[in-house]
Amino acid sequence: MGYRIDIDAANCINCGICMDTCPVQALDMSRPSRPGVEATRGGLPLPWMMEHPVQVGECIGCSICIRECPVDVMTLSTQPDATPLAPRQGPIHRPPAEHPGTGWIPLSTATREALRPTKVSPFDGLDQPAWQTRERPQNWQVWRSMRPLDTVEPIAPCQAGCPAGTDAGRYVGLLAQGRYDEAYGVAAEVNPFASVCGFICTAPCEAVCRRGTLDEPIAIRTLKRFAAEQGHLPAIPKPAVRRPQRVAIVGGGPAGMSAAYYLARLGYGVTVFEAMPVPGGMMAIGIPDYRLPRETLRADIDRIIDLGVELRLDSAMGRDFQLSDLEREGFKAVFLSTGAPRSRRLGVTGDDLRGVVPATVFLKQVNLGEAVTLHGEVVVVGGGSTAMDAARSAIRRGASHVTVLYRRGRAEMPAQHEEVEAAEHEGIRVETGTIVTEVIGRDGRVAAVRTMRQAPPPATATAGAAGSRTAWLPVEGSEAELATTTILVAIGEEPDPSILPPGTGIEVSAWAGIVADPRTSATGRAGVFAGGDVVSGPKTIIDAVASGRRAAGAMHEFLSGAANGEAEILRTVRYRTPAEPQLDLDLAERPRARTALPVLDPATLATRHPGFDEAAARAEAGRCFRCDAIYACPTVEVVAGRGPADGPGRHATPAGAPPAPGQHQVESPAGGA
Repeated sequence: MGYRIDIDAANCINCGICMDTCPVQALDMSRPSRPGVEATRGGLPLPWMMEHPVQVGECIGCSICIRECPVDVMTLSTQPDATPLAPRQGPIHRPPAEHPGTGWIPLSTATREALRPTKVSPFDGLDQPAWQTRERPQNWQVWRSMRPLDTVEPIAPCQAGCPAGTDAGRYVGLLAQGRYDEAYGVAAEVNPFASVCGFICTAPCEAVCRRGTLDEPIAIRTLKRFAAEQGHLPAIPKPAVRRPQRVAIVGGGPAGMSAAYYLARLGYGVTVFEAMPVPGGMMAIGIPDYRLPRETLRADIDRIIDLGVELRLDSAMGRDFQLSDLEREGFKAVFLSTGAPRSRRLGVTGDDLRGVVPATVFLKQVNLGEAVTLHGEVVVVGGGSTAMDAARSAIRRGASHVTVLYRRGRAEMPAQHEEVEAAEHEGIRVETGTIVTEVIGRDGRVAAVRTMRQAPPPATATAGAAGSRTAWLPVEGSEAELATTTILVAIGEEPDPSILPPGTGIEVSAWAGIVADPRTSATGRAGVFAGGDVVSGPKTIIDAVASGRRAAGAMHEFLSGAANGEAEILRTVRYRTPAEPQLDLDLAERPRARTALPVLDPATLATRHPGFDEAAARAEAGRCFRCDAIYACPTVEVVAGRGPADGPGRHATPAGAPPAPGQHQVESPAGGA
């Protein structure tokens, strides 16, 4: 696989800007093949003339060349095979670092300035701001490297793909250098549950990782876990301002605790009301400790409580107190983050029999240490993380065999591949393309399930609406029965609107979620905000963290009159690290590092889930393209792969010597640039 740079040669002005701005020197300017208007020496092309650019090295997809092209003739695409490369046109001679006098400055010097964060204008005597690489969102916008310094800089795809905006590239780069404390600090700067996410994040950052175009995405989630296990976070400084207003958080899950963290960092007094006897929400009662160690979760929560956050457990709104009680107690703002605790029913005949149990109820009992014992055959209905957790917990609670039934194909399962792989490794059977049509009972208790196979519609069938999945169709004559003693239902969760009595002025949607403004998190009642799963429906922990920060910013605006509360939060929590003067990129195809499968001890039912050792972690981090820093780093070296063997500081491979590991030799014709 690879990135391919395409150039509309007919409209290229042959300026060489793309070649000079490419940080990995993947572009070279072709030499003229026939005389042009400038050719005056005997009618022949001049050796120093340039025509349109050609791709001569592995591209990392940073798009700097496309942003800087003054006539917008470059496009970037991916292809399944290795990108074909043109031979290099000759040595690239960079100009010396300093030029005598104030005369003409080579183009390469001026355009390279675009890659540095703050440099003076290369045009003497002109009152211009420093140069930076410029975002160009519209195709018609032409090249302008000279732009104000307060313009938002481009960010890496991994950071853009993270709902919380974690600067993954920066902490991965720090890990590669062995700077573990700093790496952990960066991972935790916008995510108070960085350690937790190192174990169970769905890793949307990996889905958009540019490295995946060359071979495989960086193992960002496991590297985050390594940073948390090897690094130490600095002490959190006391808030610059102590504010008199108190804020109530209803729900101690990831959204509520994240909001508490950010508000405490801003100096507010915060009290969290949690219905369960332990904090953490579904992280504590819905995810087994063999997948998320309790000491890891507790450490993240303790850091929040240590900021002065008050925690009131076994306190449920609607049972122990009402919304009006919080207002009478003097809280000036309230954040509702009670999650989506109610499990959806199967909706088939017999789903009310004894032995049909919501998977969330079963997991809560297990995780709170209740004496739950299963026996015989257990069926789990669903294909998400809750289904996999319930299936693996059922094995640990006495089930002789567990079968997971999911209505679509394996590729459509919401659970992560690693979760399904771990479940099968422990002997759980995963049966896809299967629905439950009836629960069969005997003496008022579950005895079996009747199932039917499903298949995707023919390719010629009409596709579903944009953004929707095509419904699978039942397969006639595929009915079957599966004996079982217990059915764990994990087909989705929804909020519980009973916490809000009539007359609160807070609207509840048709599917039981609280209606809140998507930008401000405000509800219909002044001073009351809502976020997380209670508003959006079931999402991921990192989505909840982002929702909590967004709500905290909105509450800060409401209480203090701040213009942009979330921006003020980010300025408060940012963990600064020194700029890197040089990046070394490995562009050779290398396999992604993988951890061993979890090991289940049949005697104790304990599980050991190994992470990376130091050598594996640093090697994996070294695969990163460093999209986070490539825009601003003044020196970039390709140390392996199909890169610039003739670039600055590189030594040509001696004649007859084999290329470096992963590096392809390219023929370089005579001629100078």
